[in-house]
Amino acid sequence: MKTKIYSLTLSLLLFSACSTQKAKLPRDTNLTLLGIEENSEIVYNNEVREDINGELSGDFASNYKLIEFIEYMHNEHQFDRDYLYRLFSNAKNINLMEDPCYTSRSRTGCNVNIKPQGKWDRYRAMFIYERNIDRGVEFWNKHENALNKAYQVYGVLPEFIIGILGVETAYGVNFGKRRVLDVLTSKAMLGDRREDFYTDQLEKYLIMTRKANLDPAILMGSSAGAMGYGQFIPSSYLQFAVDFNGDGVIDLWNAEDAIGSIANYFAKNGWDSSIRQVAVRAKYKGYRFNQLETGYKTKYSLYKLKKKYHIVPREKLYYRGPVSLIKLPKYSYDELWLGTHNFRVITTYNHSTFYGMAVFQLGQAVKNRRYGGQ
Repeated sequence: MKTKIYSLTLSLLLFSACSTQKAKLPRDTNLTLLGIEENSEIVYNNEVREDINGELSGDFASNYKLIEFIEYMHNEHQFDRDYLYRLFSNAKNINLMEDPCYTSRSRTGCNVNIKPQGKWDRYRAMFIYERNIDRGVEFWNKHENALNKAYQVYGVLPEFIIGILGVETAYGVNFGKRRVLDVLTSKAMLGDRREDFYTDQLEKYLIMTRKANLDPAILMGSSAGAMGYGQFIPSSYLQFAVDFNGDGVIDLWNAEDAIGSIANYFAKNGWDSSIRQVAVRAKYKGYRFNQLETGYKTKYSLYKLKKKYHIVPREKLYYRGPVSLIKLPKYSYDELWLGTHNFRVITTYNHSTFYGMAVFQLGQAVKNRRYGGQ
């Protein structure tokens, strides 16, 4: 009887040991940054099944799109079929209703002190507030060498990288609260209006994680599948991310790699280091401006704006190329700004006039605070 009990107990222990699978991560990975508690047993949803052979279970059981995708990844990129079946059998179908605090234009959460004012007032307050400015100064002080190196290599001034990092993740405070695998699989396989885009991102995500030796089952990101300090989507990682600290790993959760990757993104999207000004406020008559089309896509000559519409910069503008006419609707009046070529480069990161101005103004606020300006 004792022999039988011992054998049964041993079998149960062996079965339990095989029912979980630890994640494979690079050395010195900061698990906290990935949203994982230190010293925790990292598993795939706590119940990775090793007995899945050529069939899907879980939330995506019998999903023909996912089955076809697995075959494609096997044939095109030589991924192991059984590995993918196990991976996706543990993916979760998440509720992707947009939270107003985590939309593509506001991935850093809501500022509880926002007051009901104009559209620009509300948007600006989500990113440009005292605590975030202080975080930016702290981040700049800590990573000054990497920011200076990025300027030397790519020609991008530190304040514009600082602006991106503050708007995207509040300098690492919020990397995102959803598993990237769940987000991309749900959006790619369950009829999202942009399912082709997300299928492409899912493909690149698997390639990215294999290349970086990261476990695709554990990485956390935004509700759009963006990751790390700079909130890169997988295709941006493959195209723009760089190993800026020279440790042999491109790590989106490493501040130095993020700094270099953002600078490289700007450089490859046309950043002109000879243009020092990004945006300058303009003068116009009246309280509201409704005369011309506005937005980051617009391009006007300074001469025409001055002669025909009496719109001129409030300070000396050294840039002589076409300017974007930027309207910022506030509670009591509209601000009008003139954006240079580099302002339009910033908006390639997120196609939004408000986004570009938030990045610019946050970067300037942090710079002024750090150097004692107003």
